[in-house]
Amino acid sequence: MSATGAVIFLPREGNGASVMLQELLFDPAARWLAQSLSDAGVERFFVVCHSDDQEKAQACFPEGTEFVTGVSQDAVEQLVGFLATLEGKAVVITRPVLLDWQEARQLVTEPNVSSMDDKDTGVYRVDAEALAAALGDGVGLEDALKENGDKLGGRSVWFQGRYALRSGWAGRMEAEMTVRQYGALRLMRSGVRVMDPNACYVGPQVQVGEGTVLLPGTILRGRTVIGKNCEIGPNSMVRDCAVGEGVSINASQLNESTVEEGATVGPFAYIRPGCHVGPHVKVGDFVELKNSTIGEGTKISHLTYVGDSDVGGHVNFGCGTVTVNYDGAQKYRTTIGDNAFIGCNTNLVAPVKVGEGAYTAAGSTITDEVPADSLAIARTRQTVKKQWAAKRRARRR
Repeated sequence: MSATGAVIFLPREGNGASVMLQELLFDPAARWLAQSLSDAGVERFFVVCHSDDQEKAQACFPEGTEFVTGVSQDAVEQLVGFLATLEGKAVVITRPVLLDWQEARQLVTEPNVSSMDDKDTGVYRVDAEALAAALGDGVGLEDALKENGDKLGGRSVWFQGRYALRSGWAGRMEAEMTVRQYGALRLMRSGVRVMDPNACYVGPQVQVGEGTVLLPGTILRGRTVIGKNCEIGPNSMVRDCAVGEGVSINASQLNESTVEEGATVGPFAYIRPGCHVGPHVKVGDFVELKNSTIGEGTKISHLTYVGDSDVGGHVNFGCGTVTVNYDGAQKYRTTIGDNAFIGCNTNLVAPVKVGEGAYTAAGSTITDEVPADSLAIARTRQTVKKQWAAKRRARRR
C-alpha cells in the first residue's frame, strides 16, 4: 500500500539552523526532499522543526503542511492526530537526508521495502495506524519506529539515491554535486536530453517536456515549466517561467515570464519579469524586454529595448529601437498595433501609440500618436554643405 503522508524532522546541530535549510545550489535541501516525495505521491506533510526555522521551512513544503516546534506532549498529540488521518503507510524521516526521485518513488509506492544493511539512516516507512497507537500508548518515537516500521538501511553516504547530509563546507560541496545529479537524472528518465549533466542545474520544482535538449551551462530555477522539443542553452538561465513547445533559448536570461510555442530567444537576450512573448516571436541578440506583451510572429531582432509595452502581431522592430518608458518619476506604456514597422534607431516616447500597419522612419523620435497605415518622420531634414570638409582641412594646414 502506498504512503500518502510524510513526517519530516528538521534537526539542528548546535545553535545553527537545520542543515536541511541550507541552500544546495539555489534551493534548500528540505525543498529537494519535499518535492521528491510529492512527485512520488505523498500528499500531506507533518514537519517538526525549531521555532526559529519554521518560517524558512514553510517555504519548502506544500501549502497545508502542518508544523510543530519542539517535542512537547502537545506536539506528540498533534502528530498522533495527523497519523490518524492517513490510510496505510507513512514515510518518517528523522535525519537530514536527500532522496533521489526514483528512490523516493520506491519508498512511497513499492509494497515491500526491506533493510539493505544494519545501518539506520533515519528513513522509515511505517504503518500510520500502528505508529499512532504506539505513540498514544507513550512509546518513544525511536522505539515505535523500530518496532512498527520497515527500516531502510544504507550507508551514511550515497547509496541507491539516498544521501545523508553532513554539515560543513565539505558536506555542502558533496550535497550540491548530489542534487545536480538528481536534477539531471530526473529529467533524463522522462525523455529529456541533458547533454552534460555536470554542467546543468535543474531545480527540484522544474518541469521539462519530453524531447527537450538542455545544453551545457543551462540553469532552470524555481517553478519553471518547459514544453516538449525545446532547445535550452548553452549558457542560459530560466527562472519561474512558462515556456511552450518548440522554443529555442540561446545564451539568454528569462525571469518570471511566459514564452509561447515556436519562439526563439537569443543569443544574449534578457527577458525581465512580467513579459508575455507570443507564438513564433523572435527576440534576438542584445534585446531586453520588460513588463511587455509581444504578439504572434513579431520580430525584435537585435539591439532593442521594449519596456512597459503592448505590441501586436507581426510587428518588425529595426535595430536600435527604444521604448522610452520612464520620465524620472513615472513609467508609461507604449502601444504598437499589428503589422507595424518600426524603423532603426526609433525612440518611442511613452505614453504613445503606433497604429496598425503604421511605419516610423529610421532615426525618428516619436512623441505623438501615429495613426494606422501612416508614416511618421520625426527628425531634422538633412543639410549638405558641399566642400565643407575640404575647406576645414585647408584651414588647419
